Amino acid sequence: MQHVAMDAATSRLDIPPAYEVVVDRLRRTILLSIYRPGDKFPPERVHAEQLGVSRVTLREAIRVLEGEGLVETRRGATGGVTVLDRRVSVDALRRRLRDSLGELEGVSDFRLANERCAAERAATRITREQLEGLEASINAMRDCESVAEFRAADSSFHIGVAQAADCALLRRAVEDARIELFTYLDALDYELALPTTISAHRRILAALRTGDPKRAGRAMGRHLTTTWAEALAVIEEPAG
Repeated sequence: MQHVAMDAATSRLDIPPAYEVVVDRLRRTILLSIYRPGDKFPPERVHAEQLGVSRVTLREAIRVLEGEGLVETRRGATGGVTVLDRRVSVDALRRRLRDSLGELEGVSDFRLANERCAAERAATRITREQLEGLEASINAMRDCESVAEFRAADSSFHIGVAQAADCALLRRAVEDARIELFTYLDALDYELALPTTISAHRRILAALRTGDPKRAGRAMGRHLTTTWAEALAVIEEPAG
């Protein structure tokens, strides 16, 4: 056993190229709706400085994202790197949901455990500024007019709760689960989901304001359980 431990400790590190790290960062910002369809990345020089990488590294990362169909680069004075809309039909999403149901149920359980934990931790750590940020996310959701806007506001709220939990590992787990489930949750009619989601977010926010971890965890748990039940109900709907 000691030899195995030594081998693991002394084995050569597999360090990814810098552009792969940039690809992962930018892909996450798109899949979490920090950048939405139609949004443009900052100009190359500015973007490279923001990320702390060379312009060559950034270009390599953009080429990978273009190959994945996440962005496109347009030339000219009004050009730049634009985020694409990758949504597919509800029928196609329904088929994906059926084919991946077992795996997605596991992701949903993973999400439930981590986001409930995040809400419980946030209840005793959240700041006034963070509470105001969550309120702003709810207001943005109330005024949204598209799936992209709904998803961005929803993501802002849930990641805001995870941020308030003050645990980097937990926040990444929340982000990872949302990325895995986002495509399938888009099968829901956001206009139908909007009222229940806003109500659920307000209950979570009210619980966080009281500083009661158990209440906050229960509110988050009920919300995510309802959302998953709504997603599963999409399977039973007749094809359009």
